[in-house]
Amino acid sequence: MKNEELIRKWLAGQLTEAEEKLLRDTDEFAQLLKLWNGLSVAMPPDYSVEEELKRFHSADNKQAKVIKVSWQPRWVGIAASVILISVIGFLLLRPSSDTQTIMLSEGLKAHYLPDSSLVTLNKGSELAYETEKWAASRKVMLQGEGFFQVKKGSTFEVATSNGTVSVLGTSFNVKQRGDYYEVICYEGKVGVETSTQNLTLIAGDGYREVAGHEERFQVASGSESEWLNGRSSFLRTPYYAVLEELENQYEVVIETKGIDLNDTFTGSFPNDDLHVALDAVTVPSGYLYRQKDEK
Repeated sequence: MKNEELIRKWLAGQLTEAEEKLLRDTDEFAQLLKLWNGLSVAMPPDYSVEEELKRFHSADNKQAKVIKVSWQPRWVGIAASVILISVIGFLLLRPSSDTQTIMLSEGLKAHYLPDSSLVTLNKGSELAYETEKWAASRKVMLQGEGFFQVKKGSTFEVATSNGTVSVLGTSFNVKQRGDYYEVICYEGKVGVETSTQNLTLIAGDGYREVAGHEERFQVASGSESEWLNGRSSFLRTPYYAVLEELENQYEVVIETKGIDLNDTFTGSFPNDDLHVALDAVTVPSGYLYRQKDEK
């Protein structure tokens, strides 16, 4: 876009009088002003990382298809697709001068941090950090799931509502959704601190807390999380957590009947085919599903 720098400075309130006159004479500004007025919003105030994460976590404005899982005979209806378009971006979100927030709701996204560490966020996840403090404190706040490839250097911290992961340089995965908290180390060494634990994981180690239950497990070291390649995988995971991830990936609401949601599931489902995914999580357990209605 031409005049992108002027538009950015206008949104930030940093234009000089001469620059503002120059911008107002462009066709782009007329289009931008029309869009801005049509949105009927005001520029939000500066916010803190903590408050923005609370807002993201409490947001509940999605409309989704409802799928019922039960013992009833299988019937899958044909419904119109529902596409949720999430507009969270440049015009409506202006971070404070020392905070950068990365939001994601519609797919995988890789992002380089200020030290060239790389984080890939899973769908429905959010990462926040303070750019001006980065040199003194490599710390990010995560809501959802992220795969981290950290450059060697000072301590790197990933804080969630369930616990904090500390590393110097390594590859690892952190997942936090509700009462489900999981950390897997693929390379190097990571420290995990929660309200009840303070432990160290080396390559191939995993740690999980689910509804107050703790578990350590093993994975193949040197590999990476399967969701990076389009599949959600589970190892002895409570069924309710599997269904929650299915809801997150496909933006559907799942209702259950006559199912033990605390029973565990080991397996995987694709993140790009809802019917195949539903078969993958219901057939092995002997469950049936049907589409209840359209929304």
